[in-house]
Amino acid sequence: MVKSLAHACMWILFATFVGFSHAEDQSLLANKIESVDFSTLPGGRVSIRIKTTEPLVNAPAGFTLSDPARIALDFPKVGNGLAKNNITAGQGELKSITLAQAKDRTRMVLNLTKNVGYTTSLSGNELTVMLQANAAGAATVVETKFSEPALGSQQNAISNVDFARGKNGEGRIIVDLSDPNSAINIKQKGKTITVDFVNTDVPANLQRRLNVTNFNTPVIYVDTMKQGNNGRMVIEPKGNWEHSAYQADKKFIIDVRQVVEDPNKLVRGNKPGYNGEKLSLNFQNIEVRSVLQVIADFTGLNIITSDTVSGNLTLRLKDVPWDQALDIITQSKGLAMRKTGNVIIVAPAEELAAKEKQALEAIQQIDDLEPLRTEVFTLKYMKAESLTNILSDPKQKILSKRGSAVLDPRTNTVFVQDTPKYLEQVQAIINKTDVPVRQVMIESRLVIADDKYGKALGARFGVTQTSTPGRSSSTVSGSMGNRPTSLSGGTLTQGNHNGAVQTALTDQFFGGNAVLRSSDGQPDLQTNLPVANAFGSFAYSLFHLPAGLLLNLELTAMESDKRGKIVSSPRVTTANQHKAKIAQGTEIPYLEASSSGAATVSFKPAVLSLEVTPQITPDDKIIMDIDVKKDRVGQLFGLNQIPSIDTQNIQTQVLVGNGETAVLGGIYEQIERDEVDKVPFFGDLPVMGNLFKRKTKQNDKTELLIFITPKLMDDNLGLR
Repeated sequence: MVKSLAHACMWILFATFVGFSHAEDQSLLANKIESVDFSTLPGGRVSIRIKTTEPLVNAPAGFTLSDPARIALDFPKVGNGLAKNNITAGQGELKSITLAQAKDRTRMVLNLTKNVGYTTSLSGNELTVMLQANAAGAATVVETKFSEPALGSQQNAISNVDFARGKNGEGRIIVDLSDPNSAINIKQKGKTITVDFVNTDVPANLQRRLNVTNFNTPVIYVDTMKQGNNGRMVIEPKGNWEHSAYQADKKFIIDVRQVVEDPNKLVRGNKPGYNGEKLSLNFQNIEVRSVLQVIADFTGLNIITSDTVSGNLTLRLKDVPWDQALDIITQSKGLAMRKTGNVIIVAPAEELAAKEKQALEAIQQIDDLEPLRTEVFTLKYMKAESLTNILSDPKQKILSKRGSAVLDPRTNTVFVQDTPKYLEQVQAIINKTDVPVRQVMIESRLVIADDKYGKALGARFGVTQTSTPGRSSSTVSGSMGNRPTSLSGGTLTQGNHNGAVQTALTDQFFGGNAVLRSSDGQPDLQTNLPVANAFGSFAYSLFHLPAGLLLNLELTAMESDKRGKIVSSPRVTTANQHKAKIAQGTEIPYLEASSSGAATVSFKPAVLSLEVTPQITPDDKIIMDIDVKKDRVGQLFGLNQIPSIDTQNIQTQVLVGNGETAVLGGIYEQIERDEVDKVPFFGDLPVMGNLFKRKTKQNDKTELLIFITPKLMDDNLGLR
């Protein structure tokens, strides 16, 4: 009720500003509201019947307020014929009715318990307003008659339609009208806004769709079309939004702004921007100074208006924050404002700029004439050189043009000479920057895990045959063992084993005529493909005395499965935003020729290194720039056997909490190798070919795992 009285008082002030009194309006207006009745209908609807002494020409224009929930109806050229201004209802969503008269019109405000839609119907001198009962989940249709048409008005036209992004991210549709008195109806249904320009023509070049997605506002499309004798605009926003409309002279503007949900609050709120209490204004050719006085009375602020502010304007604002309304008024008339406390100064923009320039010039003259002082600043944690660089930075100079700074690195002291105002600024900077740097202890665990598997199968096979038909001897043997080279009396005296001449041994089983083994005990072989470092072997020999035949067969095999893990746990403490490096490895020596021709020893590092640069965030989390490098010796090149270094590297950035662990396991290496050594043709024979080949299989896996745990340290160098 107090709020309703405040609006009523505001309308009475309107009458005072334009030079009319309430008594004068009552005597001049023939048509008056003589009765207001209301009743509750089935379904929760409320019917309000308003009777006037004379028939109304058109249904009154109206608009709605969301907070508090209200519906305002304006009756032009109609007075208040009731003996009271407030009527208590208590029917459905209708709490009360407030009437206020200003000049030649009466405003009726329906005070509601919550926002509901409404419809109006006119029959002679009786107007019926039907308040709808919104069903749960049903789409609400709210229609606002932004302005009623003037009697006998000619058809108007839309001259331009434009779209812009507001400074707070709202979508702004700007419509240029040919007549400031054009009738406009605004309807919100579901997720669209429909604006009807009554008795208004739309040129063919403006009947189009504006795709405004690229403006990054809540508005997606704006469709402008012709609808009978009217012009229609359909605005399609996205997400949660709200809209407001206002008119300044011939410009009609609709703002669609996003409504954000704050999970920590129970009430929705707008984005930062205009947050004043909402109001509605409707003036025709009123003085700017009078409008500013209305806003001053509405807000309770002190508004000082310059004597050079003059002129009139036509203004229609519906449900607009008062600070936005003040911006609209000043911008439309080329004015500017400055706020100090609860005082707002309004003047032409050029006048305010000139006054501010004069004030700045006066301050500059004082700075040029004020005597200089010298102050000594002894720093605790910050280096004097760093502070001097800040004070003398040409891009953002802190000292005045007469100021200077000199440092003493031995005592970590800075001597500054300047005016007292600038010396206070230097002290404020030191208080912010000369503080202990927060430190981080970084614990790391580097794990190298390997899994190696190998398997090999090989064979050595040889056949030797010696026969003595008559006095001649013939020998068949392999070339990989001992073989006869000469005979003496039917007895072999020398042999050749792998290119070396050795004394042969006589095998007594063959009557002293055949040599079956060399002096080193190795058999003569046709294939010699054994496994190196075999873990098992199988040998088989077969000889046939009458035939002088000896067969040697040896199978060797090896299979290995190795798993290993190497763990190192270095830790280091570093300051915020300073790099910490941990490395372990070896330096490989090699010979390098100098310019004089002499050979010198040089070293190449092959290390596993970890570089971490921490950054502490305001919420005590830690951003780490991590660089991990793993080197190993590669191939050797040249006569001096200069080694190459095989390098694996990871660079990343992670965000972790205090004491949390980040795991990196990106360096993974796997080697798979299958090798077959064989004798041509014989190695390809089925089954028997295995006696003429050697198979090797290798599967090695190596993985580097890195665990990094940062921990914040307090001022006493203890862990937090």
